[in-house]
Amino acid sequence: MTIKELENRTGMTRANIRFYEGEGLLHPRRLDNGYRDYSDEDALTLEKIRLLRQLQLDIDTIRKVQQGALTLEQALFTQLTRLEGDKLLIERAAEVCRELETSGVEYAALEPQPWLTRLEAPPAGPALPPAPPPRPVRPEVDDTPRACCCPWQRFFARMLDMNLYSTVFNVLLLVLFRAPDLIWLAADSAIAQWFLNLLLLCFTLAVEPLWLHLWGWTPGKWLFGLKLRDGHGNKLRLNEAFHRSRQVLWEGYGLNIPVYSQWRLWKSRETSLDGRDCYWDGQEGHRYTKEERRFSAQIFVAAPAVMLAVLALAVSWSYLPPCQGPLDVPEFAQNYNHCLRLAGRGGWPLTPTLDSQGQWVKWEQPPNVVTVSMFGDTTVYEKPEYTLSNGVTAVTLRMSSRDIAVGDTLRERLVLLSLCRSAGELNLFNILSAQRDAAALLDRWEDFEEDFLGVHISQQVASVGYEPTNAFGAQLWCEDEDAPHHCEKTVTFSIIPNGSGGSFPPPSGQAD
Repeated sequence: MTIKELENRTGMTRANIRFYEGEGLLHPRRLDNGYRDYSDEDALTLEKIRLLRQLQLDIDTIRKVQQGALTLEQALFTQLTRLEGDKLLIERAAEVCRELETSGVEYAALEPQPWLTRLEAPPAGPALPPAPPPRPVRPEVDDTPRACCCPWQRFFARMLDMNLYSTVFNVLLLVLFRAPDLIWLAADSAIAQWFLNLLLLCFTLAVEPLWLHLWGWTPGKWLFGLKLRDGHGNKLRLNEAFHRSRQVLWEGYGLNIPVYSQWRLWKSRETSLDGRDCYWDGQEGHRYTKEERRFSAQIFVAAPAVMLAVLALAVSWSYLPPCQGPLDVPEFAQNYNHCLRLAGRGGWPLTPTLDSQGQWVKWEQPPNVVTVSMFGDTTVYEKPEYTLSNGVTAVTLRMSSRDIAVGDTLRERLVLLSLCRSAGELNLFNILSAQRDAAALLDRWEDFEEDFLGVHISQQVASVGYEPTNAFGAQLWCEDEDAPHHCEKTVTFSIIPNGSGGSFPPPSGQAD
C-alpha cells in the first residue's frame, strides 16, 4: 500500500511515519521504481508503536523491544514504575498548591522553605509487584516443555497438506510424463513406492517453506485458523522456514526410511500426547495463533473428494493418445505406441509397436530368455493398410492363425482408440470407459459392422475347425490339434466423415 493509504489506515501523519522509519522501527519494501510499498505487517507495526508511545515509552525502549534485547513485559514494568512515581509527585504538588491557596499568604510574606521541604520529601511509594527476572526472548537452548497448541487441529492440517502435496505431485507426474504406469508401479513395488514417497517429501520441502514465509500458514493450517510465527511474532524468514521443513522431514517422517520412519512418527505422537510441541517448533521458539474459521469441517471433508477428482482427471488425460485431429502415419503410430505402453504389452504373442512408417516392429526376444507357448505361435498379422486423405482416415488389419486358441484383439483395440482420438470423440471423461467398451466390442469373433466414438468398424471372420469359447481368455478353440483348423480376420476402422467426430473427406487412396 502507499503511504497515503497507510495514513488513512493507521491515523498517523506522513511525518510521523517517516520519523519512525528513519529511527529504524519500520522497514517497508522498496519497489523497482524506488517507491515504498507498505504491507499489512507494516501497518500492524505502526499501530504497536502508536500504542507504546501513548504509554509514554521512549523510542530507544521500543527499539530494544523490537530487536529482542528487552521483553515487552520488562519494558512495561519499568514504565509503570516511572508513571506511578510521576503520579505521586503530581499529587504532592497539587496538595501543596491547594494549601498555599487556602493560607491566603502573599508573595512578599511567603516563606518557601517549609513548603519546599514538604515537596522534596520522598513520597511513600505504591505497592508494586516484584520485577520479572531478566530473560532473553529466544534462548539458544530451551529445554522447558512448551504447551502444544491445538494438537489435533494441527494433525488434521498436516494430513490435508500432505494429501494436497501428493495430489499436486502426482498430477505433475501425469501431465509432464503421461505415465500413469509410474503410479501403478509404485503400488506394486515397495522400492518404487519408497522412492516416490521420498520424491514427494523433497517436493514438500520445496513448497511448504514458501507458504510459511509468504503467508505464515499452509493451506491446512489456514483452514483451521492456525498461523505460525517466530518468537518475535513475525512470519518465519525463508531460511528459518526451510530449516523447519527439513526438521519435519527428518524428525517427523524419518525421510520415509522403513522402520525408522514409524519410530519417528511414534515419538512425535508421544511428544504431542505429553502436551508439548515437537522439536521443530518447541526448540525453535515458534508460536501459533488461533483464529476462528467458518465451515472448516465441511471444507476438510470435501477437500479429499476434490483432490481425488482432480487426480482422476489427470489420470484420464495421461491415458489419452497424445495426437488429436487429422493424423499423418507417424502421429498415428505415436498414438498407437502410447496406448500399447499403457496397456502393458499384453496379448500372445507379445504385441509389437509401430515404427514411424506405421509398420510392425519385430519383437526381439531378450537373450537367455526362453518363451514357451501352450497354444503354439502361428498367428500372422499382415502389414497395416492405411487410407490417407487429409491424414489417416482408415486402417485395415488382416490376420491369420493356426493356433489352438485364438482371441488376442489388443492390436485392434489400440488402432480403434487411436482413430477415436483423431476423430475428436475420445476425451477426458470417456477414455477409461472407452477402453473397456472397445475390448467388449472387438472380442467378438464374428462378422459385424458398428460405429464407435466417431469410427466405423467393419469386421469379417472366416474360421475352420474352431468352436466359440471363453477358456484361457480365448474366443475360438480347436479341440483336436491334429484336425485341420484355420482362422482369418479382416477389420477396417474408418473415421466417419462429416460426423460428430470430425469432418473428413471421403477416402481417396491407400498406402501400405
